[in-house]
Amino acid sequence: MVRAFTAVDIPEEISEKLKELEKEINVGRPVAPDKMHTTLEFFSSLDSPAQEEVEKGLENIELKPFEIEVQSLGVFPSKKYIRVLWAGINSEKIFKLYEQASHHEIESDNDYDFHPHITVLRIDNIRKGDKKKLHQALEDYKGTSFGTFTVKNVKLYRSDLRPHGSEYTLLQKKKL
Repeated sequence: MVRAFTAVDIPEEISEKLKELEKEINVGRPVAPDKMHTTLEFFSSLDSPAQEEVEKGLENIELKPFEIEVQSLGVFPSKKYIRVLWAGINSEKIFKLYEQASHHEIESDNDYDFHPHITVLRIDNIRKGDKKKLHQALEDYKGTSFGTFTVKNVKLYRSDLRPHGSEYTLLQKKKL
């Protein structure tokens, strides 16, 4: 059984901009630039037949490469109770990619509707002044573009939890 997820990687120039933003805000646990991605589906435990089914689903994707823009900031689950700061993905085609990548019989462990984003910060215990900083960042970066890029593939990663954080191993790459 493996923990796994399907995702679109974020190019280095955009993840570096988001890293600078993390430093500026200086709240919570920043996501390392090489771990920044847009998750399509997450699976907490896939056996081999289920993994093969997800891989077949990826092979059946029929989309051409498309542009997306990384724009604005948001939070999960709410402004009152912030656990994640994210940068938004502005693209209608990302929803088509999600739909096609999810076209298989395996139940994902996504416990939310698909909302394309890049996790920038994780917040475990918010300190008093941190919420104010985060609310200010939401205001300051409203409508701000962090860049655009062409989505050329979708990937299936294995995610192993280690003491130093998650370790990702590429299992499959589907070119668009």
